[in-house]
Amino acid sequence: MGIAVAALAVISVIFSLCTGDISRLSEGFSKSVTDSAELALTLACSMTFWSGIMRVAEKAGIVRAVCRAVRPVLRLLMPDVFKNDKAAGAVSMNVAANLLGMGNAATPLGLAAMRELEAARCSRRSIALFILLNTSSIQLLPATVIALRTQAGSASPADCVAPILFNSAAALAAGLIMLFILYAGKGRASCSFSH
Repeated sequence: MGIAVAALAVISVIFSLCTGDISRLSEGFSKSVTDSAELALTLACSMTFWSGIMRVAEKAGIVRAVCRAVRPVLRLLMPDVFKNDKAAGAVSMNVAANLLGMGNAATPLGLAAMRELEAARCSRRSIALFILLNTSSIQLLPATVIALRTQAGSASPADCVAPILFNSAAALAAGLIMLFILYAGKGRASCSFSH
């Protein structure tokens, strides 16, 4: 990727030298730096705000309530994981954090859940399913996308919520179908209590 970016930069400099329009390259560079700094600040402020809101939600017990709500579905999808309390708790917390749109806060929870799944020697099917749940990342409130749309000057930045939910659900459904086809009859083995 770095080579591709460097090649594009060299080609643009050569092209601007050949056309004699180096000033437009300088203007574009200055504008890009300014725009990227503004975007980084906007995203940082948005993430800080939503992380604070989610921390309040966690303290108020909302995260635990969502965690309890998703447990029956996860128990049905990953029966072997729920034979190990630590693995089950880690997976439930990560899925709840993703549902609440915690974004960056969900990443450490996901890493902890993967460690617990591996330590409990859960089936490959359950690990693949956990990865699918993370990559489809259904979010009830996609705060980062809303912040990006706000930064871009959208008149109604939250209009993207329904299409994002639909696309995420469709991706999850397609992934589940493929996962159950690929792992048909596999992955029913229990997690072992090795720790």
